Amino acid sequence: MLRLLLHFFFGGVFVYAGLLKVMDPISFLDDIRSFDLLGDPWAAWLAMGLPWLEILAGLAVMSGFLRSGGMLILNGSLLIFLAAILISWWRGIDIRCGCFGHSDATSSYRDLILRDLLLLAAGLVLVWHGKPKARTEA
Repeated sequence: MLRLLLHFFFGGVFVYAGLLKVMDPISFLDDIRSFDLLGDPWAAWLAMGLPWLEILAGLAVMSGFLRSGGMLILNGSLLIFLAAILISWWRGIDIRCGCFGHSDATSSYRDLILRDLLLLAAGLVLVWHGKPKARTEA
């Protein structure tokens, strides 16, 4: 039961984040541009595609249909998000994350890194302990 709740929570975070981005793609594009890592048209493609990828992968994790693929996508995304945040921090850029909707305020690197590390830890726990163990008949 706890495993199912964790899958639902982990996937739900990404479904929620993706829906917020889908509802305001222009603001999400602006947030992506604040990282100064991708130029156009790549930033625009990311702003259009990433929210749907988060939604579909989150639904896969929640429903159990293609759960392994959804877990791979979301954990891989978290690693990429962490790398982008760390690179921007190292470069001294004030970013607006846009992870959970647009904000005009710059994001706190410490908070973003901590949140993504906690989500990644939850995702890795689900990968390692999320599959039911096979029964062996004696």
